Amino acid sequence: MTTAAVSCLSRAPRTDARLRLFCFHHAGGGASFFSSWAARVPAGVDVLPVQLPGREARYRERRFQDAGELVETLGRDLAPCLDERPWAAYGHSMGALVAVALSAARLRQGGRGPEALFLGAYAAPHLTPTLPLPDRYEDRELARLLVDFGGMDPQFLEREDWLRVLLPIVRDDLRVCASHARAGLPDPDDERARLPLAVEAFAGVDDPLVDPARVRAWERYVRDFRMSLVPGGHFFPREEPGPFFARLNRSLARLLGEPEPAGPPSAPG
Repeated sequence: MTTAAVSCLSRAPRTDARLRLFCFHHAGGGASFFSSWAARVPAGVDVLPVQLPGREARYRERRFQDAGELVETLGRDLAPCLDERPWAAYGHSMGALVAVALSAARLRQGGRGPEALFLGAYAAPHLTPTLPLPDRYEDRELARLLVDFGGMDPQFLEREDWLRVLLPIVRDDLRVCASHARAGLPDPDDERARLPLAVEAFAGVDDPLVDPARVRAWERYVRDFRMSLVPGGHFFPREEPGPFFARLNRSLARLLGEPEPAGPPSAPG
């Protein structure tokens, strides 16, 4: 059994976990988005935030701009962790695209696929993009847009030095999203091509970027689909964590074969 941490994980996976939950962050974000999750999910679940290069602890590394290259690299790096025990994945916004594409690649290559995928706040890729095209806005316009939907603290608008660091990361992530045609996803118009995956998609009822109907369109890519509406905006796991984790934990309990929790879990201390 492999226990060594790989480049995109901040630590080695737990050897006692019954299920690994790989978490893929949003455009412009990082693995720290999931820093509280381990305290909120069932004890048998090992939360493993995936850190893409070019940010946080990997800020010196080259960022990806192409979805195909990103998925190929992640598949290679994570393969030992994905093959050795049951796993699931949560992808938020851009991370939803990454999670589905990685799972599709695993199935094509004959590797171990996920027990379930959880997708948050991202429209199915054949629709109008959830996020803006990478070069549509000037820096100040893009910064204001990020603030408006909760993707950036307003204080960044007063700090040009911070924007010079953050905005290139955002633009490269938007390039990843815009290149979804190279991510290896099935044709949504071909029912026979649907992936043999169980997907639960989450949409925030007050999300200003994507409405639930566009999130629901992921059902055209997979054979088993469920939709959950939760309170909050685009970043509902951070804005309204209680209702979101209540739903997520019921699904995780089913995967573990455990009784489903009766209500929202307590917030971590």
